[in-house]
Amino acid sequence: MIDIALAFQDKDGKYAEHAGVVLASIFHHTSSPIHIHILHDVSLSETNKRRLNALTTKHNHILSFYSITMPDDLTQVLANVNSINVWTQACMYRLLLPALIPVDKIIYLDCDVLVNMDITELWQVELNDKYLAAIWDQGIREVAHIVSAKGLNPDLYFNSGVILFSLHNIRQNTNWYEEMLTFLRTFPDVTMPDQDVLNAVFGGNYLPLDIRFNSFNTNIPDHDFTNKIIHFAGDDKCWNKDSAGSSLYQQFLKLTPWRITRAKIRRRKRKSSPLKPHLTRKRNKQKIKIVQLNLTPILLADLKQIRPIRPIRKSPI
Repeated sequence: MIDIALAFQDKDGKYAEHAGVVLASIFHHTSSPIHIHILHDVSLSETNKRRLNALTTKHNHILSFYSITMPDDLTQVLANVNSINVWTQACMYRLLLPALIPVDKIIYLDCDVLVNMDITELWQVELNDKYLAAIWDQGIREVAHIVSAKGLNPDLYFNSGVILFSLHNIRQNTNWYEEMLTFLRTFPDVTMPDQDVLNAVFGGNYLPLDIRFNSFNTNIPDHDFTNKIIHFAGDDKCWNKDSAGSSLYQQFLKLTPWRITRAKIRRRKRKSSPLKPHLTRKRNKQKIKIVQLNLTPILLADLKQIRPIRPIRKSPI
């Protein structure tokens, strides 16, 4: 079973769609059984939960939702980190994966990637004693002086958009969470909070991966997206019509429940007269199980006994 985590806030409903496209791209290329873990806040609507659930169960995979409340001590530290308002608190959810997901290993993906390969290949990478496996950040040279000022080495600095975590190895370091807080207290002026923290705490013991597991769109010659995980970092997002990744995004969007929503919107725009009454089929709506997690410093301290929280799992239909 491959475990994959995504994390996002969904205030305007768009990021659930982007997450759905990421999942569709994974399911299209990967036949291995997968357990998807969605980390979210209260902004994720029940409608979009049902869509994500329908997409996942259609392919006979498993889906779990984790409604996150940030730990009080992390919330207090982030109050002094101005850049969190640029990236949102959801970017920090990945830092809590060792406390959230009771597995030994997990793949984390940003919602602005497209998986154009069998992700089993990434899953099968042997981590041995490493905390994680990741790819050198292809845009770090532009801000090398900024990360260097935080004691981070630009030559080794990895991007946090695609990461294979060894949660087991991280839990062996019982100070991992406190080390994160200490870094943020020491450098509240960080510009890439989650990424800087991960590099500071785990950068001394990570496995560099081949660049095709996290290829920046702007760095791919001739936009050859074959057999890669493409990361649309920066402003050139694959869901933008003028993006080089737009056609690939649209291809995977058609494999999601959001294709129906998009089609309805287009039909409404074309019609100038009121919609005529029409018959609709009744559908049985299934309730989706969620995990409500209120992380506290006491709970995180319990990790010293290596007792991760066990979620409620949504079984395939």
